[in-house]
Amino acid sequence: MRHELSTASLVKLLSFLFWNWVYFETVENSHGESPEWCSRVVTLLHGSIATLGGLTQCRCKSLPWRLTRIILPCQYMLMVWSWGYFAFDLLWCLAYWSDSVLMLSHHICALFAITRYMQKGHSGCTYACTLVLLEITNPLLQIRWFLKYHGYSKSKAYFAVEVAYLVLFLFLRGFLGTLLLLWVFGSNNFDWEERIYCLTFYVISLIFVHDIAGYVRHRYKNEIVSFQELLHPRWL
Repeated sequence: MRHELSTASLVKLLSFLFWNWVYFETVENSHGESPEWCSRVVTLLHGSIATLGGLTQCRCKSLPWRLTRIILPCQYMLMVWSWGYFAFDLLWCLAYWSDSVLMLSHHICALFAITRYMQKGHSGCTYACTLVLLEITNPLLQIRWFLKYHGYSKSKAYFAVEVAYLVLFLFLRGFLGTLLLLWVFGSNNFDWEERIYCLTFYVISLIFVHDIAGYVRHRYKNEIVSFQELLHPRWL
């Protein structure tokens, strides 16, 4: 048991060092870009690989019985991949205090949940599906930020990326997240610990959804009014 724990600690440490190396290499080759710019490059890399890797390990065709099966090596590698990133990003956020308490709480919960899944030895498919749900919109968020940072906030590309991000986030975290929460609590495939993780990330997601919905109402208020006026004579 001690050997297993020490091995897990070693691979998590290596993952953490890897993400720090990626960050400092980005800083070194960014030609004077800001720390946030470099950090978002790292975040884009993690989110893209985590999403693609998670999709390959969800095994949707054989759900739900596969959700609680033994962790496969690729699923364990996904856990290590993300654990090191969240540890890096948590320390980065603390060092620069550039994120909200909510995001810090999200990272802390993610680190704890990943650690427990690595110790459990099963439910690797559950982790992969959860990772996809949480990270699939992240690359869009980072691309949106880079477009705005480099002066393309008025471009069609920025508008397309922003709309895709907002719609996907609200649908996945709000609507689909609610359905999954009800399914998890109504299913016998999950233990009490997994239900707590599900509820925790659902609450965090709802707060994000509330913030994003407020942004949509403010950013697209004219478009919303026009849409309501278009529907008024037909449906009201």
